[in-house]
Amino acid sequence: MDSINPQVPSVALFVTRSEIDFSHRSPSPICQRWFMVLYLKSEAKELALTVYPVNMKNPEQEFKKAYNSNPPVVVFNETNDKSSQVVLTDSRDIEVEISKCFPVMNMNSLKEAEDVCSNVYIKFHPYLKSSTGDQQEQMKLRSLLTELKRINDYLEETGSKFLSGNEMTFIDCDIMPKLQHIRIAGKYYKNLDIPNELRALWLYMERCYQSKAFQESCPFDQDILMHYEGKVAPNHKPFGQLITIDNHQGLNITVYDEYEQKKRLGAYTARICHSQILDVAIESNSNILHLASKDYRVYTYQLPL
Repeated sequence: MDSINPQVPSVALFVTRSEIDFSHRSPSPICQRWFMVLYLKSEAKELALTVYPVNMKNPEQEFKKAYNSNPPVVVFNETNDKSSQVVLTDSRDIEVEISKCFPVMNMNSLKEAEDVCSNVYIKFHPYLKSSTGDQQEQMKLRSLLTELKRINDYLEETGSKFLSGNEMTFIDCDIMPKLQHIRIAGKYYKNLDIPNELRALWLYMERCYQSKAFQESCPFDQDILMHYEGKVAPNHKPFGQLITIDNHQGLNITVYDEYEQKKRLGAYTARICHSQILDVAIESNSNILHLASKDYRVYTYQLPL
């Protein structure tokens, strides 16, 4: 993403790159967090944002020499004078400096919102690592669902669009990438669905899905799954074969084939973000794909053989 405006300070954000298309759509929740924050600041005309993807398997020498840190790295100055350049590598420092240097759009979060979101991702990891059928698996699942319900209940109680009011703040940019990981990796590795009865949480996620900040930064589902390779229980068999429609003209959809038939689906002209899909069906003994979208339409595709 590149949105240079000479009238405002230029900010560079270095993120771990996608392994699918080597783009800036980082599978790291922390990288996506700061991408979303800075994108919102860019939308508010407080800064001009450029995002640089970094190949951490073989990072460029210039990056290693200049910053000596793993992404995310935030670099900016107002005068284009390198002697006054600010380099931030710690998330706490990034939040403090962004709030201080770009104060027009207030993104400070309510402490209550931060508290209610503090444990959900922490509870996700042990559940993901638990062996299927293990006596501890259900206990860890209950702990995760309890944290998801806490967020849902908080949203119901406040009645606001986002966690700290009717505009996105730091906490939304922090928790939404984690919820996306729980949704995608949880389904693939543990057949976990965020319960439909958590309606306030689903409505909240839908609002975030509709934001440009999330759409521009959202990683490919395949990248999210690869992010957890080696972090799931040994000898764990995923629930179903992953099938992907390539990211082409905005199309990025992940579905699960109940027959575990591996197909590479081609790109089509309908511009549907994967986060907008409610349900997917593949007709038995055929190559017909039906997608039920949140715009209340059903899209039917003839799949390549």
